[in-house]
Amino acid sequence: MKHLLGFLIITILGFTSCEGRKTQSQALSESIQEFKKTVNFETNVYIPETYLEQEIDTLMSNGFRVKIKTYSDMSNAVRFSKIKDTINYQTYYRNFKFDVSVTKDNKLIYNESFDKQKVNKDFNYSANLVAGSDLYNFDTLAVLKTIQVNDDPTYTNMVLIDIMYAIPESDRYASHTLFINENGKSNIVQVEVK
Repeated sequence: MKHLLGFLIITILGFTSCEGRKTQSQALSESIQEFKKTVNFETNVYIPETYLEQEIDTLMSNGFRVKIKTYSDMSNAVRFSKIKDTINYQTYYRNFKFDVSVTKDNKLIYNESFDKQKVNKDFNYSANLVAGSDLYNFDTLAVLKTIQVNDDPTYTNMVLIDIMYAIPESDRYASHTLFINENGKSNIVQVEVK
């Protein structure tokens, strides 16, 4: 009977001491997870940080004069987010607008302004493209990477302007060439997509 009473007391103590308490490391881990859910720190970075404008004026040997003005669109940017250690890093890559004017023998033959909407239309960047296609998401994520006059001497009766759009934080880009003939007629050709 004595043994039975001792066994009963040990059993009762065992059940009352195991009330489902958490270990110190479990409690800390749950506390950290709860903190991450409730506290959000956000860091905003804009690239470029402020308004940026660049103008190029090129006089070519074939008699064409090309002016290209690029400037940051302060109200249009592409946002990329990364969360690391409860900090939400927001990076905004500003889109650029650009103006192209071409004169031949002091006569203006071409003058166009491009913004993101016009580029999407002229470069065939569309929201209707299926995932995995070459230009998928270029309509929303691609920003102007470079624009420059192509100085290929074999084109004597026209101007070539190389334009590259790229998706930031990736290796995807699309190169195009804008052809402008001596009458001011233009044509855009896709050169390379990666």
